[in-house]
Amino acid sequence: MTKKILLIMTIALCIGVLSCCSSRLAFFNNGEKAFRDTLDAVFEALDRGDREGLKAFFAHAVIEGNSDFDSQVDAFFEVYQGPIEIEHIHLLFAGSGKTEYGKRQVVLSAGGEDVIIVADGVRYYVSMLMYTRDDFNKDNEGIHILEFATEDAYNSKYYTSHTRWNSEPGFYYQDSTEKRDDIMWIEGAPWRYTYFDRSLTADDLRTVVEGNDDFNHFIVVIGEPNCSWTTYAYYYYELENGLFAVCKVEDAINDVRPRVDGRVVRPNVIVAIYIADEEKNLETIWMADDIAKVSGSYHYFLPIDRELSEVFFKSFVSRSSSLSELKDEIGLPNIDKPMSWQCFYKISDDRFVECEFRGDHIEAFFVVDSEDRLYTIWKAKESTNAVV
Repeated sequence: MTKKILLIMTIALCIGVLSCCSSRLAFFNNGEKAFRDTLDAVFEALDRGDREGLKAFFAHAVIEGNSDFDSQVDAFFEVYQGPIEIEHIHLLFAGSGKTEYGKRQVVLSAGGEDVIIVADGVRYYVSMLMYTRDDFNKDNEGIHILEFATEDAYNSKYYTSHTRWNSEPGFYYQDSTEKRDDIMWIEGAPWRYTYFDRSLTADDLRTVVEGNDDFNHFIVVIGEPNCSWTTYAYYYYELENGLFAVCKVEDAINDVRPRVDGRVVRPNVIVAIYIADEEKNLETIWMADDIAKVSGSYHYFLPIDRELSEVFFKSFVSRSSSLSELKDEIGLPNIDKPMSWQCFYKISDDRFVECEFRGDHIEAFFVVDSEDRLYTIWKAKESTNAVV
């Protein structure tokens, strides 16, 4: 087998489960080598046409748990023609893991544009997810997802990686540029989709949430969502007109309202519901009374009895660029974003002045509405903030 290595493998860890860089390196070091060795061995097995040898690299739990596994392997060998020529390998690992009482689990994935091969003139983008170690269940050790996608499929609008969406473990081959039945595109991003035999309208959802904003109650009445982004608590419901209603829910990690004594005041309640199509957020159909939408995002709104205009902010920066002085003069912002460089002051029914700052130094004032930043009121010449 001829292999042209055009780039030396480099490793970049993109992992949030461990906070210290040195501990990340120690935690995943052995796993990186096992992953690279397994990927190379997979290519060797494919060139030999060794189906059983290829299967041996998969976790025992995958082979036992996926009734379609053998047919997935057979389907790939029907179209694959070796030998493989490696065009590009530049591994950028994503990983997760845990350790308890001396036991360790390490899960790594890499691929896509980082692993490109050519076989019989066909370019493949290869992705792999592997449990390189699992002391809690040794049957999990090995490959869980191996995916080959042709160049046309990979570059199509509707391509989605099985490793990204945590599909059922198995061996996947994609050569279609058509939309998948199990993936729905909403707001420009693909989401795993489950069909439900029901017909919903925006009014149906609005009626429920106006009576009770608890999301568990919402599920009891409406049913489970068709798609979900649980990391940030967004839940997608397909409507009878082909659009989607999106429920933004308050969750314990990415909460919208301020916490009290470190706790979410009202967890698992719906913050807002909006309508979206494949490409974008179209309109908000319901928001909680203490929530406002600014620059496309939903935030806790603090009502303050005062009248402000952009003229005031133009005047203020002629004498000061101190955020603390601004707050002393007119009070707290209506929308504050902890751990960010932005806050917002309401100036009209649907507009805000966005204050961009670093520390106590104000760097810019902008006028924004519910969807966009409209124009600049003032910007410091020495501003270094990356947000523009």
